[in-house]
Amino acid sequence: MNTSNILLGTTTLLLVVGFALSMGGFTKNRENSASQDELAELKEEIAKIKAEERVIELNRLRTAATPYRSTPVIPAVPINTDVEPVSEDMKRVIEAQQEQIADLQGKNDELAISKAAVEKENEKVFEEKTEAKKEQNMAAFRVKNALAMGTVTTANKDNALVIFTPSPSATNFQPGKILAVRRNTGIIGTIRIDRLAETGEYVATMRPHGYSPDGYPDIQPGDTVIINHEG
Repeated sequence: MNTSNILLGTTTLLLVVGFALSMGGFTKNRENSASQDELAELKEEIAKIKAEERVIELNRLRTAATPYRSTPVIPAVPINTDVEPVSEDMKRVIEAQQEQIADLQGKNDELAISKAAVEKENEKVFEEKTEAKKEQNMAAFRVKNALAMGTVTTANKDNALVIFTPSPSATNFQPGKILAVRRNTGIIGTIRIDRLAETGEYVATMRPHGYSPDGYPDIQPGDTVIINHEG
């Protein structure tokens, strides 16, 4: 039994009681004020019950009108595990791409070999330059620190004549001895001893070297005569 049925039964009972009281009061005394008041209270109570019935009925109708929404079941999509065969056109495309990859790989290998050869050559050139620079530095050091054998007093390119005064520490130079002429830290040229003059100076001949238009070194008075370290 739900609330609606209980209210309907209560309403019916009140109506019956109200009708009985109204009839009893009417037969006894139609002007009885107590009966009239009691009847009015019953009518008010019946009106309240009917109002509650309408609210309950309205809620029932709303509940019945609202559909039940359940979570829809999404059917599972079957996964196709079958692999379709590769077409001939696609095979040709794949083969062409593989050939291009192989060609690029071959070119890359050639470039790597060429790069390695260039790097090796550069290392060799660097080593040679380093060695040459080292030898130049050593030669410059030897020239700069070579003991002075004398000082040029006369130089004449027209007859390739050189006369120099030997240093006190110089030894006797035999004819044919090759000496070098230094200016600052560089070698100007070389000379060959001809003889020792009566003045105590040495007479020598310029050796051509081909670095000047006339083929002879530009030896000047004041240049220093040293041992020739180049042989």
